[in-house]
Amino acid sequence: MLIKVIIIILLLLLCAPELEAGGWEWQLSLGTWTLQPLASPVERLTARIVSEEVREILTPLLADFTVFSYEPKIDMRSQGFSFSAGVWRQLAAGRFAVGLAASYLSFDLPFSLKDMQNIYFQGIHVATITTSGEGSIDLRTFMLGAQGRWRVFQRGRTAVYTSLGMALLRFSGNLHLPLTARVDSILGSAELSRSEDMTLRKLREENDDIPAWSMAPALGAALHYRLGNSSRLYMEINLSQGTFLSTGVALDF
Repeated sequence: MLIKVIIIILLLLLCAPELEAGGWEWQLSLGTWTLQPLASPVERLTARIVSEEVREILTPLLADFTVFSYEPKIDMRSQGFSFSAGVWRQLAAGRFAVGLAASYLSFDLPFSLKDMQNIYFQGIHVATITTSGEGSIDLRTFMLGAQGRWRVFQRGRTAVYTSLGMALLRFSGNLHLPLTARVDSILGSAELSRSEDMTLRKLREENDDIPAWSMAPALGAALHYRLGNSSRLYMEINLSQGTFLSTGVALDF
């Protein structure tokens, strides 16, 4: 889907000089990145990665107590930064524009596993499972976005824009998962303490359900302030593979 959107935007970029008089706009920005306050594809995927790895670690232990279904509870946070470079083709005297942007993302997803669950089978208490651990997933990757933009408001040097498109992100990074678990049941008790350090590439090789790429809609709003005839400062918030808040400079040519 994103490839088709990119092809269409590229065609618009190439054909735009024949359609409308306008200019090229280059943008550079730096900002922060977080999963809060909205759940994103990144959060859902990383939570699934951690959950599946926890179950993999606990499988030998739980099998001894005939426990076959367990879903750990994960408390996940996020923090990081992004650097973006993009190019836009302005249409209709700048009222509309289509563009492409590439972003470098560096962020950490610390998480905690502190949970106690009672497992039942046909209404009979089978076991109590207690887990704890403080781990993290760190990602260093690039995101490609294709968007269309509309100027909603302009007065003097100030203008407000909204944008809509798609964003594609390739996952790479590392998982650090220290885990302590205890099982208490009518068959007895047992404890397990183990730490996993793996790359997402290795996890992907072991689990086909972990995708190499993630795609999501991108919705943005930006405030531009014109400094001169061909330069502007801007602030933008973008909701896609998380929440991005960035500031930067736009240059018109």
